[in-house]
Amino acid sequence: MTNWADDVTLPRLKIAGYKQGFGGIARYHFDNASLGADPRMRILITGGAGYVGSVLARILVERGDQVRVVDCGFFGLDHVDRRAEVINGNILEPDTAWFTGVEAVVHLAGLSNDPMAAFSPSLNYMLNAGGAAIVAQAAKEAGISRFVFGSTCSVYGIDDSGPLDEDHPTNPPFPYAISKLMAERMLSCLADDRFRPIILRKGTVIGWSPRMRFDLVANTMIKTALTEGSLWRPLIDVEDAANAYVRSIDASPTVSGTFNISGGNYTLHELADVVAGSLKDRGLNVSVHVEPKKDVRSYRVSTTKAERYLNFVARKLIGQTVSEIIENARSWTSADFEQARYYNIRQLEHLVSTGSLGRIGGFNRPKELAEPIHAR
Repeated sequence: MTNWADDVTLPRLKIAGYKQGFGGIARYHFDNASLGADPRMRILITGGAGYVGSVLARILVERGDQVRVVDCGFFGLDHVDRRAEVINGNILEPDTAWFTGVEAVVHLAGLSNDPMAAFSPSLNYMLNAGGAAIVAQAAKEAGISRFVFGSTCSVYGIDDSGPLDEDHPTNPPFPYAISKLMAERMLSCLADDRFRPIILRKGTVIGWSPRMRFDLVANTMIKTALTEGSLWRPLIDVEDAANAYVRSIDASPTVSGTFNISGGNYTLHELADVVAGSLKDRGLNVSVHVEPKKDVRSYRVSTTKAERYLNFVARKLIGQTVSEIIENARSWTSADFEQARYYNIRQLEHLVSTGSLGRIGGFNRPKELAEPIHAR
């Protein structure tokens, strides 16, 4: 098998891939000698510099895959595994060269939570719905049959009727989940015998990542030791979430469709108790303060289908995930936990307020962001 790094189309990739990244970080093409000439698979990850994507990239290269990351660099590119190729690119304007030699695509790029979607509905729908369709169409035209898309269990909205399977009616209440469901439906239109998308509806992902976030429920609790109330959430460790993508990549070509991905269903109060207990074990006594707050997400999901067809079972218990976050956070002595890059909405506000949205991501400023704003 020809080494990916020797492909004749790579000079085109250099135009995008060797640009200066966010924060002045320059990323270069991988060292040919550090990778085998016969990789296990060649995989493209859009959004591969994100919270889940950066973990997935590491797992894939460690098992012998060649990984090509395409990311606009909103949160930096310096933390992506050095063995992966990194292209600073915009999913709304894909380059056919991104797909050269690729055998599977994992599409993670887009805005990743409700505050970001509310801040810029235009970007939310363009990236989450339109971007997914554009990348999927390009992958299909490139002859790539395996396409794995990161969706969300938030498409179920509020439903306390019991563990929900993938056939349960969806009821997304706000733009973020709506855009993800729109993308799911677009992918179903593209699916055929030659294009076999797998859609992973993930629960709330928590845990330690090279692109750390402190705006996720357990991660935030560890930083603040506060809880939001007694609502249900399916939760999953970030490494387990990454492994769900690995299982999807490796699934039989006959497997396609939508799968719930979760490590377990918890009330937020239960999760707060785990966080408080783990902190107490380390000599940090905190109190759990319950504040009833209105929320549009409360649901439990069933993962039986993923266990059967993807052979996926989450391995990490929530207590282990929480302990790992605490230990990493305590050893992260040089970090400023309040930096904007650890909070998705703050970073987006920062990029817009400093005029960096176009420079970093290649996006025009949406109409609703035409007036200057002040970053938090």
